[in-house]
Amino acid sequence: MFDTFQSRLTVEGCLVADSALRVGTGRISAVTGTELPVIRDARGRPFIPGSSFKGALRSHLESLVRGRAPQNADMRGFACDPTSDKEADLCLDATRMRDLKGTYKGDDAGLAQAVANESCLVCQTFGSSWLASHVLVRDLPVDPTQWMGQFDVRDGVAIDRDKGTVAEGPYDYEVVPAGTRFELRITAENLTDWQRGLLWLGLRVLERGDVPLGGFTSRGLGWVRLNDPKVHLVEGAQALIDLIGGAEAGEKVDDEKAKTWVKAFHAKLNGKGAQHA
Repeated sequence: MFDTFQSRLTVEGCLVADSALRVGTGRISAVTGTELPVIRDARGRPFIPGSSFKGALRSHLESLVRGRAPQNADMRGFACDPTSDKEADLCLDATRMRDLKGTYKGDDAGLAQAVANESCLVCQTFGSSWLASHVLVRDLPVDPTQWMGQFDVRDGVAIDRDKGTVAEGPYDYEVVPAGTRFELRITAENLTDWQRGLLWLGLRVLERGDVPLGGFTSRGLGWVRLNDPKVHLVEGAQALIDLIGGAEAGEKVDDEKAKTWVKAFHAKLNGKGAQHA
C-alpha cells in the first residue's frame, strides 16, 4: 500500500477562527496568568496540533458516512467507532487481527491487504491501530504576519446537572481571539479516487465552517473556517522526482476534477451497502 509511491495530494490553506478558540493543555499547577492556558509552541505562540485537527475532521466525516449508509446496515463496514473499548464496535478487533496474522504468517503484503479489506471506509483512509493513515496533517502554526500576541481570559463554572448548582469553580480559562489565522497543510499519499472524494467533502465542510475544533464548543467556542484552500495532485514517481527537483507543485485540482472523486465515493458507499444488504 505504501511501499511504492503512486500519488500525493496536498492541501494548503488558512484556517480562520470565526469564534474564540481553545485548544488547551489541561489544568496546570504552575504559576501562570490563568488556570487553563491554551497550548503554545516554544516561542509562546498558540498552535493547533495536527492530531486535534485531524481528529475533528475524521469525527465529522464518520458521522457523514454513517448518515449516508443504508438503513439497518452494519456500520462497522462504513465507519466504526475507533474510540470504543468494545470489540463489537470496531471494524477489526484484536481477536480477528490475531486470526489474520496466523493466516498470513510470513506474507506481509497479504496481511496488509486483508487488514485493509476488513477495515471500514474511514479507517482505510485515516488509519487505525492496525493500519497506517493515508492522511497526514502538520501542526497548524499561527500566521505570524497576523498574530499580535493577544489572548483572552474568560470565567467559567461547572454545573451539577442534578442539583442545578455550581459543582466546580469559578475558574478562568484562556482562549485565542476570534479572527486568529492558522496555516494548514495536509498531505495524503496513495489515495484511491473514492478516498480523494471523501477528503474533498471534508474540505468543503471546513470551508462552510461546520467543524468545531478544540474545547468548550458547547459554549460557542471553536468554530473555524478554511479559507481559499489550494489543492494539488502529483501522480507517478517521475512527477514526484520532478517536484523534488524544483518543478511546480503539481496539477491544480478544481471542482470539476473533484466531481469524479465524489462520484467514486458515492459508488463505493453504494457498493458497500449492496454487500451488507
